[in-house]
Amino acid sequence: MTQAAIDEFLQSRRARKLSATSIQWYEQRLRPFATSNPDLPKEPGSIEAFLATRHGEPETVHADFRALRALFRFRTERYGVPNPMATIKPPRCPRKVMATLEPGEQLRLLVAAGLDVKAKAIVTLLTDTGIRTSEALRLRRQDIKTRTLVVRGKSGQHEVAMSEETRRLLLTLINDSKDEYVFHGRKGVLSRYDVYKMLRRLYKKAGIPGPKLGGHRLRHAFGKAWLVNGGDLRSLQLLMGHAYISTTEKYCSLNMSDTIEKHE
Repeated sequence: MTQAAIDEFLQSRRARKLSATSIQWYEQRLRPFATSNPDLPKEPGSIEAFLATRHGEPETVHADFRALRALFRFRTERYGVPNPMATIKPPRCPRKVMATLEPGEQLRLLVAAGLDVKAKAIVTLLTDTGIRTSEALRLRRQDIKTRTLVVRGKSGQHEVAMSEETRRLLLTLINDSKDEYVFHGRKGVLSRYDVYKMLRRLYKKAGIPGPKLGGHRLRHAFGKAWLVNGGDLRSLQLLMGHAYISTTEKYCSLNMSDTIEKHE
């Protein structure tokens, strides 16, 4: 049964300590496949037929493909059965340049934040450390050290360096509150959507165009700045918690024009 195979696969991901977000991503991608194929296919035709029915952005269809590829690779590795996806080529997915910040835009965001310390802290933290919004929202009082932050993310727990300004803003937040978590609202810990709405308001007030108006844009800005200033890919991979260097390599396209300008 397809659903039983998916359940076993998800359990193996949990055993590998993948984040709840990653597990949810696999569940969402694989659920429609189980519905359309109650019996796990042994031939590529059924899988290709399923992918052909998937609609939406090319990135969405490609994500479906990656989830299925992980499922069938797991089956092959565990049971030694043939992989029906071995001969299926991935759907075409044009590479998009990641949205980032241009020179001066971080300052405009901070000006737009005005006296809102929480908004300033979010902007400064994400551009200074490159951590994910979800990781920022997990920060607790005890995670703020003298020069580093203890971050819990997809790749487990690790420490990242932070600037004195970032530390000052975070300490201001926890000193004004008795809450365990650094970022919280009237109804408890902030959600990722709360942060998205906050940042979207700042982007618009600062006159920074879309389409990407969330926290990942600030994370991209960190990655770009790291490479422009001479940082290496391997170190950036570790800092950003990427499981694969191929993910980090996408940041190379962000800094090309800046690197050329810097060396002219």
